[in-house]
Amino acid sequence: MGILDYIQYGLGRALYPVRGHDSRQIIHHPAFKDVSAPNMLIEAPECGPSGSMMLPKHSGRGEDLLPELRWMPPESNEPVKEYVLICEDIDIPLPLVIHHGLFWAIPPSVTSAVPANVAAKPDVANQRRTDAGWRFIPNPMGTSYGGPAPPFGHGPHRYVFTIIALNDTLQFSEPEKASKDDIKNAMVGKVIGWGQWIGVFERIWGA
Repeated sequence: MGILDYIQYGLGRALYPVRGHDSRQIIHHPAFKDVSAPNMLIEAPECGPSGSMMLPKHSGRGEDLLPELRWMPPESNEPVKEYVLICEDIDIPLPLVIHHGLFWAIPPSVTSAVPANVAAKPDVANQRRTDAGWRFIPNPMGTSYGGPAPPFGHGPHRYVFTIIALNDTLQFSEPEKASKDDIKNAMVGKVIGWGQWIGVFERIWGA
């Protein structure tokens, strides 16, 4: 352990009460006012039911891999035209929520996500596309997806993976410049379903 790890541990312990930003999740945006309760099933078979621990390979200190996810379309009379997938850390020791991954323009025929889906496609035009052709909003690290890396001493963090079904596609004049707020505002009136799977991860001192 280096000196920076000791400093991080001390800060993590001091800021331990700063967590539980559940009310700041994307599902509390006005876009979800007509679908206030989840109506979709999303699973991560390799980890277990919602609330299970994520594997070391999923962490930012491991292989930085997305857990394999599977979902079912919503119980809705309207057909799905597009999916949005977001991963939010709701226990970060700051008065906000950050996204580790935010993907949109996911085709309605897609009902699963694997690490290869979310890897950023090398692109000199900076189109913010993944290898699967999905679009993404860069996370605070500037990447398409980043695994859990909570600070030492801050205890377990919850990483909420939310799948969102839309009855229309999202359109932007400059999609490569869209922000998280742009996505949320563009979803107003289009959300017909959503579901969540929560993965838990903690960095253990000495592990």
